[in-house]
Amino acid sequence: MADPALWSLDPLLVWIPSAWLAVLLAHAGVSKLLDRPLFVQHLSAYRVPEHGQAALQHALPLAELACAALLLSPWRPTGALMAAVLLGLYAAAMAVHLRAGRQLDCGCGGQPLPLSWALVARNMALLPLAALASLAPNSRAMTLADHAVTAAAVLLGALLWTAMHQLLRQHRSTPRIHPH
Repeated sequence: MADPALWSLDPLLVWIPSAWLAVLLAHAGVSKLLDRPLFVQHLSAYRVPEHGQAALQHALPLAELACAALLLSPWRPTGALMAAVLLGLYAAAMAVHLRAGRQLDCGCGGQPLPLSWALVARNMALLPLAALASLAPNSRAMTLADHAVTAAAVLLGALLWTAMHQLLRQHRSTPRIHPH
């Protein structure tokens, strides 16, 4: 019979995705709160009815911030489930508008980024991180080195995220030359 310790998850494999998703969702929530008029414009562009906009302009950023806090707490699995639901809903909303041929800004927070199938795929690719964040780590205590690795991984993830978004912006703004 296999040793159960061989199948348990190292805490780093739980806390790195948890911290990374927490930073991502905190950024999204803060961005929406700091520029509420832009967020309301995004809700309108996504064709959310006005009565729904009133509720979502408060509820959505607060849900993202609550999710970020839960991901870094003893209620991490609840935060991971919330993250998966939010990411899935965002991907679905983007896909609906892309299929309808609408050209919108994703509304992800930060600089404008046009909707694309790459953004839908990006959100879907984040779902396994939420799954990892939902799991229980083994009992190995996190050391100072583990916390440093987690912080470095979050920083690296943020840099890669920013680079990916910059590439997507450049790809969309580069004029296409078609040969005759």
